[in-house]
Amino acid sequence: MRTVTVLVLEDHPFQRRMLGRLLLGLGHVAVVEAGTGDEALEAVRRSQPDLVIADLETPGMDGITFLRMLAQESVSPRVVLTSAHDPAVLRSVDEMARMYGLAVLGAIPKPVSLDALRGFLQEVRHADIERVAAAKAVRAAADRYSPDQIGEAIARGEIIPWFQPKVEVRTGRLAGVEALARWQHPTRGLVGPGAFIPVIETTPLIDDLSRSMLTQALQWVRKWERAGLAVTVSVNLPGGALADPGLADRLTTLIRQVGVEPGVLVVEVTETTMSRERALAIETLARLRLAGFGLSLDDYGTGYASMEMLKTMPVTEVKVDRRFVHGAAHDPKATAVLGSLLELASGLSLAAVAEGVETLEDLALLEALECPFAQGYVIAKPMSGDDLFAWAQRLAAPEG
Repeated sequence: MRTVTVLVLEDHPFQRRMLGRLLLGLGHVAVVEAGTGDEALEAVRRSQPDLVIADLETPGMDGITFLRMLAQESVSPRVVLTSAHDPAVLRSVDEMARMYGLAVLGAIPKPVSLDALRGFLQEVRHADIERVAAAKAVRAAADRYSPDQIGEAIARGEIIPWFQPKVEVRTGRLAGVEALARWQHPTRGLVGPGAFIPVIETTPLIDDLSRSMLTQALQWVRKWERAGLAVTVSVNLPGGALADPGLADRLTTLIRQVGVEPGVLVVEVTETTMSRERALAIETLARLRLAGFGLSLDDYGTGYASMEMLKTMPVTEVKVDRRFVHGAAHDPKATAVLGSLLELASGLSLAAVAEGVETLEDLALLEALECPFAQGYVIAKPMSGDDLFAWAQRLAAPEG
């Protein structure tokens, strides 16, 4: 296991030493200490830490100024904010740091708990794995896949759906899956959507990809049904798709060809999907609902437009954006906002799905707030259709 270098910015010598000892006790950790913001900046340049734990109140250059200066450095460690003051201040500085482009793992009050430190180190190590995957995707994107290459991959069936489970929060039961595009490249292995979707999203190929994903996802649903697993599948539509008056009829035809019921398909829409020819989009949504399809509003809570859309869209489900979910358990204001979003959804008789559930604390809070459904890495990452079926079987197996 790789050693994680942690920079501790804390002006109080005793607290700085104690925090360092806690970190060292977790194993495979190297600790660098700094008592002021200036010392911390020098340590960042010298040691290039993986993680910075920064107290906001330090003499001279305070922690807030340090964060602004850190954002200008060439290195990009992850950051944890600490303070003994009002959590609202932490929340504000957290938001500021993110706007500066810093990767903030959390903002927590003092004293920092051992469990919190352990969780942050796990996130850093997990990020290492993600960074390698992202680097591969960047290298792939850097090769500038052409629209022709991507079109050929779609035609050959190389771009396939992977599935992320959605579960009932109270019972843990599998309730549905979301289909996500992956390119099973013949020489490079699995390629993420960031390497190919941006290349084609403004071309007719995005519609070809959408049709292929819909067909394959529904075929998997049919295959699972025959094996005794009944789930719904959510599929995102490209921007402007709802302005096509023939969409509902084509989806109905596809459903019949595959041999499943309309209720197994949940069409996910966003403000972008609705932005073109709004009247036509609303007409299409109404037709989809009359045909029996589910409709899910993605990015729920992210702005006035999504709230306004609830009044005119016949949606059956809302997906609470991860920014309202992850870390809310540590912030009373964030908890209140999340609770209000869930209460509104319940009042409108809409199923709510919390996205970006990454920790057990996130999951516990959702259960306390009576959120119906959740998806995220703490539950399961996206996986192939065969792996999803095996995962579901393990989930349903009686404990013993």
